[in-house]
Amino acid sequence: MKNFIQCCAGLLLMLTCISCSKKEKATCLLAPYALILPSFDFKVVDKTTGTDLFFSAQPTYTLSDIKVVFKNTSNKVDSLAPPMKINDGAGNRFHYIIPGNRTTDTCFIKIKNLKTDTVISTIGSIKGECAPIVTIKIQVNQEAPMKYSNGDVITIRK
Repeated sequence: MKNFIQCCAGLLLMLTCISCSKKEKATCLLAPYALILPSFDFKVVDKTTGTDLFFSAQPTYTLSDIKVVFKNTSNKVDSLAPPMKINDGAGNRFHYIIPGNRTTDTCFIKIKNLKTDTVISTIGSIKGECAPIVTIKIQVNQEAPMKYSNGDVITIRK
């Protein structure tokens, strides 16, 4: 028993010495960041009137008319129909979670018989050693890429 206690004390001392260093590193809480997945929010509006085509009082389209096509984590074509809908008091919108672990992702938004929209998202980390991986840039069709922050809503005009 005495040898067991000495062995445990020696092991504890060795682990303490190994884990301590002159340069302290930041302690990251991984659990909350694991719940933050790269994503973006979007809405689809009429290019002339600005009326929301899905969430207005008299919508032009129903939720069954929209589909997001993408490559899943197995690199196979997959789709969501309809994409996740959010209404948090700031208005209704769609929410797309980017699958996989890529630095860029391309998805296609198909609405009934309208021209398909291409959305290219760039994923990265925000400043800081413990920063989560988030969507930092979005490009819709041939438009110039724009910075994206959590909470922004991309507007697709039809």
